[in-house]
Amino acid sequence: MDKLDKMFEIQNTLQERLGTWEKIKNDQNKQQFVNQMILAVMEETIETLKKSPYKSPLYMPFGWKSTQVWDEKMFKMELIDIFHFVMNLSLVVGMGPEEFFQVYCDKNKENHDRQDNGY
Repeated sequence: MDKLDKMFEIQNTLQERLGTWEKIKNDQNKQQFVNQMILAVMEETIETLKKSPYKSPLYMPFGWKSTQVWDEKMFKMELIDIFHFVMNLSLVVGMGPEEFFQVYCDKNKENHDRQDNGY
């Protein structure tokens, strides 16, 4: 079992423990769960940004807060929070680690092709 397989297994176990899969058996509850996970990704993304010096004039042309510093440890923790919610979204649509990896590879190839063709 590779690391991505293990991560999906651990996340699925957590959601089973929370009773998530039992709660989202109908389309309405499933969509509510998806909405909540997308909102969580957005919120965690903002939290990730706040752990970086995004207001610093050293990094932003119109930065206004020169006292901001990287909080790399918390930045990494926020990235993991995002990935938790991304895995939940993947699992709810039936995308396990193998498909996740394949879709990632396909999309990465598309991105390279775009760069090769002046995107």
